[in-house]
Amino acid sequence: MRKVRWCDVALLAFAAVTLIGLAAVARPSAGESSAVPQPTMTVQRPSTDPQAPPAALFIGDSYTQGSESEELTYACQAAAQAGWQCAVAAFPGTGYISGGPANRFDFEYLGESDSFVERIQKLGSVYRPDIVVLDGGRNDGFPPADDVYKAMVSTIGEARRIWPEAEIVFIRPRFLADPRGDAGFGDDFMRRLESDPAAAGVRFVDPIAGAPFAGGDTSGLLAADGVHPNLAGDRQISAALAAALVASGAEGAR
Repeated sequence: MRKVRWCDVALLAFAAVTLIGLAAVARPSAGESSAVPQPTMTVQRPSTDPQAPPAALFIGDSYTQGSESEELTYACQAAAQAGWQCAVAAFPGTGYISGGPANRFDFEYLGESDSFVERIQKLGSVYRPDIVVLDGGRNDGFPPADDVYKAMVSTIGEARRIWPEAEIVFIRPRFLADPRGDAGFGDDFMRRLESDPAAAGVRFVDPIAGAPFAGGDTSGLLAADGVHPNLAGDRQISAALAAALVASGAEGAR
């Protein structure tokens, strides 16, 4: 049941200053992200229109954050193609473990980092999304894989607890520079996660693994750091993500 709706793209773009910081903020290294230190404003509004489009909240890292305005991130471009409203809560360098108690760090202008599960707890009083999209893991290569697995399960469980009526989408972590790579989380790991009772009903999508990325040259889709997508890369990922969302049957995706 949709209780709260979000404002239009123009207001979301304005809110991006609070949600994800300035696009020019420097990123850490390989798999960074962008998070919400302490939400100080809401971009939601009540709606009595039962036909209002679903509202999606993307929780992620610097891939999710993008390098330009929020509406140009692959997250919000894909949401628009799926017919959803969009908000992004992303923070460079974070993940299911990274940025949390095990390795907390500070970013100028953004404040103290948090892990995804901590971010969900902060966002619970601010957002009432219809769809929660978890997009991370790229920064979680340093702990034992079993610890990351437990953190992913815990994060899914917390999202369910905070937003029991929301649909949960889990994006498999990959890097555009290596579409066939598994970012440390191979097929066995993913099969175990998908079959975990805590993940029942979660929609798993893997947009970077297929066409037009796998088997092709993605260098022209990468930023100068050779890791993050450039604007062309964001557009390509958004199209692949929108198609994956439709194929998964995610709520209202078209």
